[in-house]
Amino acid sequence: MGVTVHQKKTTGDWYVWISYKGQRTSRKIGKDKRTALKAATMYRKDLALGQIDFSNGRKKTEKDMPFGQFCEIYLNQVAKHRLKYNSWRGYEKIINRHLLPEWKSKPLDSISRQDVKRFLLERQAEGLVINNIRICISAIFAEAVERELVLANPAHHLGRVFRKSKPKNKTLFFSKEQVSKFLETMQEHQPEYHDFVITAFRTGMRLGELRGLAWDSVNFCTKQITVRRSFSQGHWDTPKSHKVRYVDMSDKLHQILLARYEKRNENLVCKMGSETLCLVFPNTQGNPINTGIFRRNIYYPILKKAELPQIRIHDIRHTYASLLLQAGAPLHYVKDQLGHSSIATTVDLYGHLAAGANRDTLNMLD
Repeated sequence: MGVTVHQKKTTGDWYVWISYKGQRTSRKIGKDKRTALKAATMYRKDLALGQIDFSNGRKKTEKDMPFGQFCEIYLNQVAKHRLKYNSWRGYEKIINRHLLPEWKSKPLDSISRQDVKRFLLERQAEGLVINNIRICISAIFAEAVERELVLANPAHHLGRVFRKSKPKNKTLFFSKEQVSKFLETMQEHQPEYHDFVITAFRTGMRLGELRGLAWDSVNFCTKQITVRRSFSQGHWDTPKSHKVRYVDMSDKLHQILLARYEKRNENLVCKMGSETLCLVFPNTQGNPINTGIFRRNIYYPILKKAELPQIRIHDIRHTYASLLLQAGAPLHYVKDQLGHSSIATTVDLYGHLAAGANRDTLNMLD
């Protein structure tokens, strides 16, 4: 049981917050703190007598809405339209696998901050990475707050206990010599995939972006590729950042893709909604290549033949960034090429690789 006063920073108004057995409500008092303190004393007496209305006049059907019912509303009315397809599906899996078994029938507004904290600590103790679970819970309750079904988001202000996490795995990437060895081995044993992998190594494009790359996005005059589509899990979408970006082609990649364009089969097309696309790297039916088959039958066997470390396909993207930086490219250029939403992401991942260049700049002060 508790009655506290808080000031809203944006407006300067004082509120009295009242909580009891998982129920919470608030009352707006005004601009004067002393008045708020007096009101808090009054509400403590009312709370002791059981005279606090926690519903705030809301309809009982809304107040008692089960968590599972609201999750269905959130997924279909909100997440499906605001989030990228893979993120929406990811939230759906988290809800069905983790959240519904715990809270499906529980009234939405009865789930407290302590409930969320206990739940996440238990999942963490099971060895799960809980960050995405916590983000999903927070997103659900943010919508509930927006609809005035709950007063506050119980996934906020959980304390420092969740900030400790396992160290991130070291980012892996090939050296320039290893890239050459990989491409030579691919050319020897799987030549039909050579252009695909060299485009990955020379552009840093994500796998879904490479699968969805069509000839209408390759500009041979400006030597640029426009990254505007991605194909993943059988679904067409925009790139991860939702933004179109322009990736420069090296002279060698320009020659390779130009030769491929001149030999293309114009009858191999695929559908993207009502649009017809001629892909740069189609399968035999003109559709995007199958990533499972590529990984299992092409990519990892070639790594083994070349006697190279078994790095992930996504590590080709890291390799591209690392080689650019080692060649002296500025971080902001690498950011633009990779399509990071923030320079902070680029610095976090690759900033240490620019240390040599920074030291040369520092030596200019001597």
